[in-house]
Amino acid sequence: MLKAWIRSKKLIGMTVIALVAIVVAGCQALNGLDFNAMLKQSLGTTSYESSETVEFKLLLNDGAEAGLSGAEAEIMNLIANVKLSLTDVKTDERKGMSAEGSLDLGAKHIPFALMINNEAAELKLDGAKKPLYLSLTDPEAEAAASTDDEAIMKAGKQIVDAVSGYAIDNLPNPANLSVKPGQETVHGDTVTGMNVHAELKGRELLDWLKGYVDALMADKEGLKSMLSSLLETLQSQAGAIEASPADSLFGSLPKEDEKQEAVNKAADEIADALKQFKDTIAQSEKEDAEEMDALLNDGTYVKGDLFVDGKLDIRKAAIEAAVSLEGVTAPGTVDLGPGNAELQEQSPFKGIWMKVTTDRWNVNGDVQPAQPSKSQPVLDAESLMNMEGYEVLNQFDKGSDVYDLLRNQAHISKQTLVMSPEFSRNAPIITPGGVTIIPLRYAAESFGATVKEEKDGSIRVQDGATNTSLLLKKGSSNAIINGKTVKWTFPMTVVDNKTYVPARDFAKALGAQISWEADEDDFKLLILVREP
Repeated sequence: MLKAWIRSKKLIGMTVIALVAIVVAGCQALNGLDFNAMLKQSLGTTSYESSETVEFKLLLNDGAEAGLSGAEAEIMNLIANVKLSLTDVKTDERKGMSAEGSLDLGAKHIPFALMINNEAAELKLDGAKKPLYLSLTDPEAEAAASTDDEAIMKAGKQIVDAVSGYAIDNLPNPANLSVKPGQETVHGDTVTGMNVHAELKGRELLDWLKGYVDALMADKEGLKSMLSSLLETLQSQAGAIEASPADSLFGSLPKEDEKQEAVNKAADEIADALKQFKDTIAQSEKEDAEEMDALLNDGTYVKGDLFVDGKLDIRKAAIEAAVSLEGVTAPGTVDLGPGNAELQEQSPFKGIWMKVTTDRWNVNGDVQPAQPSKSQPVLDAESLMNMEGYEVLNQFDKGSDVYDLLRNQAHISKQTLVMSPEFSRNAPIITPGGVTIIPLRYAAESFGATVKEEKDGSIRVQDGATNTSLLLKKGSSNAIINGKTVKWTFPMTVVDNKTYVPARDFAKALGAQISWEADEDDFKLLILVREP
């Protein structure tokens, strides 16, 4: 599990590098800086300390909240401004990872601390009464996995080396690229190196992509060399990386005398896929020219600034990307013509913006991530997943931002029960006197309450969400609610071996709202809703 997480963490880092690669990589060095070597060096990083930020914004049009309910507008504002800040990040390929940081969603600010190793993950959320703890070990697979760890790690590095050579060596240079010597302060230290700035915008992005696809297609020998190296790695570690995605390239691992044929076949399949992708781009340029021109305006761009030290380690990075939707018809809308521009522009978004920044130090050095611990009381994450929404809320302080977010924006404690007289297996019944009755056990358990038959035949319902106790007797209209007798509109009744109670009285006792509504086909539905 840790290996998979480390790879995903590295993937996030490589996403940053990939964004830069779009605008800074090429086959030739510039001002003495070999971009390909720099990117390959980044792939080989095994440990580092860092601080990182990821910012995401939905750029809203004026009046974007018009027509939205208060809750909808609040949700939109939450996701329109997201910022993840990580400080004191410590990552080691073998020992795990730890970080302190915060997540900002609109005006909500949630500090946290995270620790992960081979055995467990621990998350300390501000406002949580206990740390969240997730075990990452599988007792049955642990013994077998321990013998394969070294083999998997070795094979993984060989696969990265094989694939990255072909993928990186064919990256074309962008139109706007500069490299200048300089000095930067990283974690309090002055570092001498090279400042890289690169940028692509509008049509340049598409031209760069087409150039990259052409370069990959033209490098047939590089593709076969990459596949040959990949196949050799798979064959040498067949047991450790059985059924890997790379394995599927060759169907099943070929025999020694069939290796070249398998490589040629895989190369042909990849070449065909690249050609199809190129043809798709060309078709889109021809058939969707107006839409592509509208999207690939100067407001759509990727730009990056890197600082690379003398060892070719990326020590600072700031990557910014944006997609401008101005002039682009919103998905699902109909072109209403020039006389209806006001209606046409009702899409709430005019663009998307994202920025990732990182500072790294102690690269490939001795890094000691903080470790998760069960020495203190913790909340098991698996138990959390099995809780009712209101039980989850009870794990957080009511005054915290995370509690407010979960309850008032995510509404995790909201419970809705829908029953159809025509189609539900547990259908409501309308009595001759006009009283609606519902199956007691089904309704109670749908709200997370427990139902138990007492020795005298009476039925007790215990609702943890509202701390309510109901005691009901068959044939009686009297319900004892938290020790107080209340007369209901209809006695508890058995129909076809199911116990029924009056719907409105039951809903009131458990704090739910009840109503009859019609669906799109005009069928009546009985709906009970509560948010304890």
